[in-house]
Amino acid sequence: RMFTEYRQSRVEIKDFPKDVVVMFLEGLYCGDIDLEQSHFREINKISHAFKVRWMSEKCTAAFTRFCESCSQDFKAMAFLFDEAVYSETTQKCGHLMEIVITTFSRIENVSELFVERYLRENCADIKPANVEHLLVMCNGGYTPVLRAVKDHIQMEEGVTATVHAVFSSTEVVQCLVNDTQLYDDMMDLLFKRFDHLNEKDLELVKT
Repeated sequence: RMFTEYRQSRVEIKDFPKDVVVMFLEGLYCGDIDLEQSHFREINKISHAFKVRWMSEKCTAAFTRFCESCSQDFKAMAFLFDEAVYSETTQKCGHLMEIVITTFSRIENVSELFVERYLRENCADIKPANVEHLLVMCNGGYTPVLRAVKDHIQMEEGVTATVHAVFSSTEVVQCLVNDTQLYDDMMDLLFKRFDHLNEKDLELVKT
């Protein structure tokens, strides 16, 4: 379209690495592209930027393949979740996250295998919307999530946005209430940090 409809003989591409641009142009020329994880993000990004529908569809198909072959490996799963977050944030496209949630939800013990560890490693930085995505794939297995949150509170002075996001789920709160020992430990921890709690944090404790 750039060259036919808009009659452009030259297009300047500044925001992508040279090797990605070469791959993109070769794909346009031959009508196909070989996608690997190492350059997935940039190819997916450039195909959306220039509205190359068939290439975007290839990216989605490749991403689905990556998810289905991740072999329950934490690093592979974290990569895929981060790519889905990036796509949702920068391109306003939620379909990759839907693929991740659907695929990961089928994995037995995904709460312990992936969600708990991911929260432990990213609790301070993760956005509330992405916490919600992680909770969805747990299929009700929230105890590992609560363990990660308890340890996060223990390391922090106050209550972070991540903690608020976790406890915004009534199902998670109910899971905590049903686990007497974990509930007592969590309340003790929060009361020990009482002086560092703001009004919003106190509402959480009351809940």
